[in-house]
Amino acid sequence: MKINTKGFTLIELIIVIVILGILAVTVAPKLVNLGTDARIATLTSTEGAMRNAAELVNYKARLENKTDCSADPTVELAGQTITLRCGFPCPHPSGIANAMDVSDELTWGSGNCAGRLGNINLTLDDAPDPANCRVRYAAARSSDGKPIIDVTTSGC
Repeated sequence: MKINTKGFTLIELIIVIVILGILAVTVAPKLVNLGTDARIATLTSTEGAMRNAAELVNYKARLENKTDCSADPTVELAGQTITLRCGFPCPHPSGIANAMDVSDELTWGSGNCAGRLGNINLTLDDAPDPANCRVRYAAARSSDGKPIIDVTTSGC
């Protein structure tokens, strides 16, 4: 007499559960790290936008012959008045901040356009340490130099 059995044994079910547990432990750290990766990607794209905005403003300043480093002239671009430092946007809310359109999750710090060593930070609000999750824009130091733009991601 042949007994017809259907289904899984307890051992087979336990093996499947153990395999699923191992896969979950392996994949979970990658999923947890996605927030950090997203914040770094946001800063990297913001850095690129900042470089492009600075170059566009510089082209406009050269066309209008406003590259003198001894004065802070302004140019009009896309309906915004942008204060210049050596032909590039000044590191101030009336400079580079007016040249860019950033999302609400980014916050401009107070900038400094006085002198050639001014800088302004653009921080990511939802970062664990916003002060170290930022893009810094520093003033151009001469009429043939460019502003320094760097990204800090240690707090992302």
